[in-house]
Amino acid sequence: MKPPIEVLSIFNEILEKITPDEKEIDHIEKVTNSTIKIIRNSKVPDEISIRFIEPQGSTGLKQTALKNTADIDLFIGIDPDFILNHRFSSKKEKKEFIHTKFKDLTNFWLIPCLKDQGLQNVRMSYAEHPYVSADFMGIELDIVICFDVSSEYLQKYGPITSVDRTPHHTRFIRDNVNEKQKDDIRLLKHFFKCYNSYGDKSALGRSGFIGYSAELLIIYYDSIWNLFLNFKEISSKMIYQQKIFNSIKNPYEDKSYLTIKSKIFPNDYLIILDPTDVNRNVGSSISKRAFELINYQIKNFCKKPSTIYFEDHELPAINQLDLTEEQLSCYFYAQFQEIQEDHYTKYRDKLYSLMEQIIKKASKEKTLEPRFKKVIGELVFNTETGQYILAFFTETPTISSNFKREGPMKNSKTHYQKFKEKHPDAFEENEQIFLILKRPFTQFKEFLDKHMDEKSIKGLELIEIGSAIDPKYSPYAAKGMGNLHKNVIPFI
Repeated sequence: MKPPIEVLSIFNEILEKITPDEKEIDHIEKVTNSTIKIIRNSKVPDEISIRFIEPQGSTGLKQTALKNTADIDLFIGIDPDFILNHRFSSKKEKKEFIHTKFKDLTNFWLIPCLKDQGLQNVRMSYAEHPYVSADFMGIELDIVICFDVSSEYLQKYGPITSVDRTPHHTRFIRDNVNEKQKDDIRLLKHFFKCYNSYGDKSALGRSGFIGYSAELLIIYYDSIWNLFLNFKEISSKMIYQQKIFNSIKNPYEDKSYLTIKSKIFPNDYLIILDPTDVNRNVGSSISKRAFELINYQIKNFCKKPSTIYFEDHELPAINQLDLTEEQLSCYFYAQFQEIQEDHYTKYRDKLYSLMEQIIKKASKEKTLEPRFKKVIGELVFNTETGQYILAFFTETPTISSNFKREGPMKNSKTHYQKFKEKHPDAFEENEQIFLILKRPFTQFKEFLDKHMDEKSIKGLELIEIGSAIDPKYSPYAAKGMGNLHKNVIPFI
């Protein structure tokens, strides 16, 4: 379906602002070709055989990048035979072998050769295995070694390392997206970014919509307007590319969506199958929170189209929202500062784990009776400043000093009697025994002080624990709490 003229006009206006110009594209190509030449002319270790060096991602063969967001992902595809012909006693041994091998290739080959050719800030970075990050002619570079596995191998066995899929993703998008769809992909990525719901820096859930998922959604629905009109349904259906499944057996064709959802991808909110590896769900990392906010904004745009929906929406500061002191008293934060450089996703994941533990402990007493009501948390972070904010909300920032602990029912005679003997102060109500216990704290901030101190994350320093009613807190803490109030809680 073609978009209304008003919508088409908005799309064209936004595209003029977000599409890279020829000068930017030429510069990226120049940096890419120069880097490839440096690597090709270096002394390549004898143990590997290079099959390709290609730019992946949106600035590479896909050409779906947004203006002024240029970085280059350069992949070095090597012959996988030296791994496939190697016998390992376990998956762990294989993983450790590859990690060590890639670390050595990074340390003793790539980093020295790039430094020798004048690249700046050349350093080792980590994901599943080590890779090289650098700056060259004003462009950020990531240089990644992967195994050049065939499409047939990938479909049958999966990748050797997760990045082995990336070149296949790039080729699939290159071969299945036309120029109009490239523009629609840019619009969709930009829309996600406008609401802080894009990629692994998303302010909503552990991760937002990734670029590859945006590309697959545009291919599936053919256009951004058709996707917008049907966006709500992607949370209740499986997205897969039929043209790929025409040539291979769809492993899920005899299963219902509910079976696939509950049995195969039980922890995933969206199911977007990877056409290059049908056993992988591209939607696995996309949080429900990111989907809910984007779905809400798309619905509003379709009702009343406006360019305002394609403008950057900064995280709202809670002290600039129209909230009463009683409402503000329900919001809290813990601010961390990076003191040791490491990949932000590691800190993100550790802080999410901490947040989930805090919520679990805050919600129930050790004896499983209710503690603080409706505890919700969210993480925001800034990789440039190294700031990480855990924001929390609870309906009951102050609770009673005592609580009633449930004991056994009277008809459970043995347990009832033992409980009564152990607790002389216990009393009976409606054929059940109870006990009044004293809480160690009555304020949510007290609880945070105690439980945050118990946890330390190496590389991060806990700077401050506070509340939205405090007279002073950092602007980023205000945004963390504001994001929780405006972008998370309304959709839970």
